[in-house]
Amino acid sequence: MPRLSPDQRQQAIGRLDARQSVQQVVRAFGVNVTTVYRLLQRFHANNSPGDLPGRGRPQVTTAREDRHLVHQHQRDAFETAANTARNTFGVHGQPVSARTLRRRLGGQNLVNRHPA
Repeated sequence: MPRLSPDQRQQAIGRLDARQSVQQVVRAFGVNVTTVYRLLQRFHANNSPGDLPGRGRPQVTTAREDRHLVHQHQRDAFETAANTARNTFGVHGQPVSARTLRRRLGGQNLVNRHPA
């Protein structure tokens, strides 16, 4: 399904205001009925057809990079989280902090691992 651009959203709202049916708008833009209903619902709630703001800060790493971080950290039992993080870069070349790595390792029971 194609995503409506901001300009197309305005046009769709304009067509609905001009008393075109939802089915006519769906056919005109080639989107799903649910897309138009959600657009209309969002317009009535916010008085704007735009996207709602995202929640929170965007993550530095993707899920794939998270798995790579855990795997890389597991390879060397004596490596600290700070050293592993220092040698790793996340999305768009941003450095990964040791705190981020510890959060990713949180469920792995590897954070405070001391070799015997």
